[in-house]
Amino acid sequence: MKFAKYFVLGLFLSTNAHAYLSIAESGEVLSPGKYQVGVEPQVLTNKGGGTNFNVFLDSSINESTSARISMGAGAVDFNAFASAKWIPFPDVDNQPAMGLRAGAGLARDEEENLLHLQLAPMASKKFDTEYGMTVPYIAIPFTYVNTKEENFAATNLVVGSEFHYVDWDQVTLGGEVGVDLNKSYSYISIFATFPFESHKGFGK
Repeated sequence: MKFAKYFVLGLFLSTNAHAYLSIAESGEVLSPGKYQVGVEPQVLTNKGGGTNFNVFLDSSINESTSARISMGAGAVDFNAFASAKWIPFPDVDNQPAMGLRAGAGLARDEEENLLHLQLAPMASKKFDTEYGMTVPYIAIPFTYVNTKEENFAATNLVVGSEFHYVDWDQVTLGGEVGVDLNKSYSYISIFATFPFESHKGFGK
């Protein structure tokens, strides 16, 4: 009952926003044995603005699941986040890829420590063009934020796209916009990912 009380209060009471976390990936899942590293500059457009810079590592778990570990710093002093993306419905014919991304993380913002628990329904659809494959995606992250003083829920709408240029096998580019729906940040970010085989990483 206490958790439910905090959750409802978090939806409606005014407080500072801390759910700045981005998605920066579509519903496409890495092939087994594949990894990729990525970088993501992020510009916050509300709540005083500022910039963050994030780095992340993705790993395939199976044909429908991948995992990500990310770290960043900037306007938010420090953040670390781990997530798993599960896509039970792949992008096939006219059906978009649909699934969930769940994760948890810690952050330090000025003098405040924060715990994030996030669940993000997401969908994407790939399209071939003469310049390469583009994969627009949409997600609605729901983030439960725990601080020393309070607990609250934050929500935002995320729209973005990956772009696989036809002549670039070793890099994927992307961009994303996040819109504050409730106690969250609005932001614009770009990202680049660099895939590699498992035998080329970790000293193998």
